[in-house]
Amino acid sequence: MAELVSPEAGAAHVWWARRRDASDRHAGLLDDTEQQRWAAYRRDEDRERFLVGCALAKTVLAGYAGLRPADLRFDRTCAQCGRPHGKPVMTGSALFHSVTHSGDLVAVAVARAPVGGDGEQLDGRVRPLGGDGDAQGLARLVLADDERAALAAVCPSARAREFLAAWTRKEAVTKATGDGLRVSFRDVVIVTDEGAPRLAAWPYPQPPDSVSLMDLEAAAGYVAALAVLGRCDTVRARDGSALLTAPA
Repeated sequence: MAELVSPEAGAAHVWWARRRDASDRHAGLLDDTEQQRWAAYRRDEDRERFLVGCALAKTVLAGYAGLRPADLRFDRTCAQCGRPHGKPVMTGSALFHSVTHSGDLVAVAVARAPVGGDGEQLDGRVRPLGGDGDAQGLARLVLADDERAALAAVCPSARAREFLAAWTRKEAVTKATGDGLRVSFRDVVIVTDEGAPRLAAWPYPQPPDSVSLMDLEAAAGYVAALAVLGRCDTVRARDGSALLTAPA
């Protein structure tokens, strides 16, 4: 494959692909740990999402490094327990990456600073947050008091989308730190009073304004967000489907 040009400092690339891009040849890119995780999924759609996420990440990062995707290995050691389920890291590289998948959509974000990306499908599982008890309980778990007040002011028909957008922003931030769902989302406070999302508070000593946070233009029926621990002025979308389906 042709060598790819990696993102410069202050920029990020987001590679978009689809679940249908999975093929048998991509299974050869999985290491033993990834093969075990892949085999553990019971549903075909989950297996396909996992396979596309791994294959796309390895194909992109190998292209940046001038390697073959089959030669690239990730270190997935968890910093908390030492087991191989932590955030994947390409050892010896100055690049950071994050994988997200939901529904038919898969994305890999790459930057020169710790990066997190999250996408969610608007599939009706989160009903309008009006009087539904389960939905209100979820909002109380995820949103700080001020965020819940802001959501309550949104038109009822738009609340499900706004809630999922809030979720993706918070998860993007916690994926960038490497903590993921171990951090309470209520402690990651995001405001949109000036249009673009902005991290207002979080449970870390670094100032929240050191984090670059932005919504992404995802496919119709999805919301997505990107967080970079540092400056990020430019985000470039890339065609991951074309990369995965190109002749080997």
